[in-house]
Amino acid sequence: MPHLVIEYAKNLEDRISVAALVSSAQEAMHSSGLFASHTIKTRAKAYDQFIAGEHGDSFIHAEIRLLAGRGAKERETLSSAVFNCLCQFADGVPAVSVEVREMDPSCYSKRVPF
Repeated sequence: MPHLVIEYAKNLEDRISVAALVSSAQEAMHSSGLFASHTIKTRAKAYDQFIAGEHGDSFIHAEIRLLAGRGAKERETLSSAVFNCLCQFADGVPAVSVEVREMDPSCYSKRVPF
């Protein structure tokens, strides 16, 4: 069920393979041992307009959304795994960040296959 949303500066598309970034980040989530691979939903979104600090001509940010219930150590391990993955693609990128957010299960709805 986890969602991994990767936001990045569109100008990075000239320097990195976004498809490889998404695939590697998906694998980092799976390798954490916290999720079955078929449950992880990973996607990327490019931004044309942004300000990434004083010297930021680009950025990569990942938001990991989980249903509540994981311990702090599990969330920290997951954050580190995804961060390390992003950094492999971030040569020359001044701003790289990861945030883990817990979702309230009473406010989350999803459609499952029939």
